[in-house]
Amino acid sequence: MKKNITRGVVAAAGLTGAVAMGLTSLAAGGATAGPLPGGTVTRTLVDGTPVTVQLFDEYVNVQRAVTNVQTSREVWVSGKVKVTVGGKAEGGSVNAGYLVGCQVNFGASAEGGAGISQGFAADSQPAPSGEVGAGFTLGPGQASYFPIIETTSGTDTAYSDYKVNSYSFKGKSGGVVYSQEKFGMDGCAGYASAKAKIKVTVSTDAVKGVITLYGKPFSIG
Repeated sequence: MKKNITRGVVAAAGLTGAVAMGLTSLAAGGATAGPLPGGTVTRTLVDGTPVTVQLFDEYVNVQRAVTNVQTSREVWVSGKVKVTVGGKAEGGSVNAGYLVGCQVNFGASAEGGAGISQGFAADSQPAPSGEVGAGFTLGPGQASYFPIIETTSGTDTAYSDYKVNSYSFKGKSGGVVYSQEKFGMDGCAGYASAKAKIKVTVSTDAVKGVITLYGKPFSIG
């Protein structure tokens, strides 16, 4: 079935030039913005297939909601994801988004971290709290997932029977570029934070591998 990317996200097969960027401090306040360092991870599947995942040119802009309610925030995120595969792999799929938490400590150990799982069953993915780009409400200790990709199973979104939050590519490289993707959060009276989560699935005749790259956590007020 044909998949349509329905938001302001561009799938790119030839992303190049990962940029090293310093982290601008994002303290709580009326409006904060700055670049984030992204991250890179390279893993080798059990059959010897190398997979490299890069997140770069990541940028965040955090502001109070137009309603000027202290428990609400509006966030715009931008970035580029590049995936390179070797060996017998011919393509893969990219699932990209942001974990968002209210009074949830993502922890220094998670900054720029990465993991890998391999087998013949896909790993689990946190379910979106609502439509992509929509706001969500989080109480203390709660977290949610904001996907930056929304594709549909048909050529007409009005008649699509399901939605997926990934982009599939063929060949040895592929990626996603997203710009000013917006989400809103309500109901969080304490501190709030978020971090990128990039999940890449690569399959060969011998194995299915899932590589996860986490970006650096940042404050959203």
